[in-house]
Amino acid sequence: MTHEESNQSAPRRLARTARAFSLLELMLVLVILGLLSTVAAVALLPQAEKAKVSTTKASLNVIKGAITQYQIEKSRLPETLNDLVPDYIEEGKTKDGWRQEFYYKPTPGGAHEYELMSFGKDTEPGTDDDIDVWTMDLDDQG
Repeated sequence: MTHEESNQSAPRRLARTARAFSLLELMLVLVILGLLSTVAAVALLPQAEKAKVSTTKASLNVIKGAITQYQIEKSRLPETLNDLVPDYIEEGKTKDGWRQEFYYKPTPGGAHEYELMSFGKDTEPGTDDDIDVWTMDLDDQG
């Protein structure tokens, strides 16, 4: 073997030894990434739920204002929330944070002129996660 041949084979030997990651190393990296994403998901899920509640409350306030404006201009309550679209609220704004239609019902002679609420995450009326436009701010205080 000449001196030139040994100089050319040295980079080849180096390339063979530093070729790639082993399967074990790749699996370890994947396990670590999986654990990190699980921890992140567990930490962020409650924040997502709080964001849906906040969005729903904000939407209820917007709809309440739109109903008031409608009532001032037409001297009556809207029969449905769709009566408010598009003059008082935008299309698609009649849904809560869980993408369910808000419950609206005029109640003449009741404690309030109408009922307006979200049935919350479980979409069932009469449960603890319901958000009522008339009591939602009281819920935050108590």
